[in-house]
Amino acid sequence: METTTTDTAFRARVVEAADRSVAEFLATHDDDAAALPHRAAMGRLLALAAVTTEPGSAFYGSGADGAGDGVGGVAGGDSAADGTGDAMRRCLDRLEHLQGPTGLFDGTNLCSPPDSAFTLNDACIALGIISALETPGKALADAGARLAGIISRATDALVAGGVHTPNHRWELSAALARINALQPRQDIADRITEWLAEGIDQLPDGMYSERSALYASAVTNPSLLAIADHAGRPELLDHVRRNLTAFLPWFNSDGTLESVFSRRQDQWMDFNAAPFLPLYRRLANQDANPDFAVAAAWLGTLPLHEPAKLLALLRLDPWLHAALPEETAAAAAPDSTLPVPLAPAGAALETCGAYRFRAGRAVTTVYGGCDGLVPAVVSGLASNPTFLRFAHGAAVLSGVRLSRSFFDLGPFRSQHTVRDGATVRLSEELSANFYLPLPAARRREDGVYALGHEGRFSASMDFPGRPTVVHRLGTEIAVRAEPGQTVLELDFDGADTAFALELTFRPGGVLDGVVPASGTPGAFQLVQGTGSYRVGADAIEFGPGLPADPDTPPAYNPGENYRYLAGTNASEGVKVFITGRTAGSHRLLLRGSTEAP
Repeated sequence: METTTTDTAFRARVVEAADRSVAEFLATHDDDAAALPHRAAMGRLLALAAVTTEPGSAFYGSGADGAGDGVGGVAGGDSAADGTGDAMRRCLDRLEHLQGPTGLFDGTNLCSPPDSAFTLNDACIALGIISALETPGKALADAGARLAGIISRATDALVAGGVHTPNHRWELSAALARINALQPRQDIADRITEWLAEGIDQLPDGMYSERSALYASAVTNPSLLAIADHAGRPELLDHVRRNLTAFLPWFNSDGTLESVFSRRQDQWMDFNAAPFLPLYRRLANQDANPDFAVAAAWLGTLPLHEPAKLLALLRLDPWLHAALPEETAAAAAPDSTLPVPLAPAGAALETCGAYRFRAGRAVTTVYGGCDGLVPAVVSGLASNPTFLRFAHGAAVLSGVRLSRSFFDLGPFRSQHTVRDGATVRLSEELSANFYLPLPAARRREDGVYALGHEGRFSASMDFPGRPTVVHRLGTEIAVRAEPGQTVLELDFDGADTAFALELTFRPGGVLDGVVPASGTPGAFQLVQGTGSYRVGADAIEFGPGLPADPDTPPAYNPGENYRYLAGTNASEGVKVFITGRTAGSHRLLLRGSTEAP
């Protein structure tokens, strides 16, 4: 890269945060190193290597020759830098103890090549920092030699090993690329080529196949960057650029990133956006990309994620510590806490069934991209039944879900999603059977039939051979985003049964216009008129309500898949239910407002 100006203020902030995190674990948790999992032990070792070799750190030089040679204290202790050499040795002892005969690390997934690759990527980063020192000192030199041995013992198993999930291919390849840069072997390069030949699992709108903010920020994008850098594959950066561009409209003003459409565990989380900082910062500087620069500047105002690891990356990647262009980093959107590129009026992720509309302080997010739950609710499928979110400033309706009393088949999940301008139409068709007697040709004298699953339950009944009586329920939801408000219209066709519309608000506000929900402790029900939820000067009005019916419970039903195992996918927050029958149509208006100061 061409030499650019170092962002000294940013680097100083990263160093300060890294020092605090290291001082905290040295003061409170260092004696637990012998019980750490391998990834945590390596993460701690990487943090120690980063701060003890950073001239701006209060720990600088403290790990050079052993314990007790600290060069200064940091907040939280009189000589918090003391003992870093011993702390590094304890982490190395733990890593070597967990490294099995194959060179892989024992853990939850036993000796897993990709799980070990996470640790070995960090090991290579730490070794890269130590190897760059002209005179590392005895303790750091010993640490470097032991890390080199750990990496060498694992290499054969990483070359030969397999993976569990889509992103593991790239994490494993990144570790191999880093290892090959340190300890070159042709079979390593060949294995990387073999994995990459499968093609990067990127969807047309820029999301990866797992549709996950968590894995995009923690695994896939950092791995592709590493492979590009260490294996000479710069074309992989185009995948990272497309993914970062796709995520730009999905940041929230509270520092989170929308993840309801994920196929991984972050579909249930308020995902913290801070881990995306080094990704946007790297490509903002490398590409002189103004939108990425604005994103990096905004992300840099959030609490830093894993600051010691970020410091380690700064040491090895000059694009990260380069100053962002001032004219783009300062850009901000009027009447918004988000910079301009992060707050467009509309956005769509067609492959995820996700749509976003912004108008002033109001943000409407519609989601209709759940996967078909076959064979059931399992890891790796998008199954979050939240189909609508609405925020107005600080007032946040974090989720709207719809339950129906229909053979315990669970909440509404759209099977067909279509956008028409500012309207998104979601629909689902459910059916359930009653089974009639078997025809004579299918009967068995012993009465024992093959065990089969009919979609709801399993039994020895020869379901395919029986005539059926079919019951059905069609549900269509139209969500229309308008300036400052969103209109929700429910239409049902088929069975006449009970429904419960669940509105979940983010805690911290005050409800008005509702009554306690009978039979659901801590929840509320809107039985008439309009309710409101206020946080400071911002409010969301919602309604109209529907009269309470003793045969229509104000409760969320996760469905048989969960309840059979005494589980749930219920969300957390302040709950308000609107209940009714599936006959005809029902309309709900969500309107945002802000009191004048």
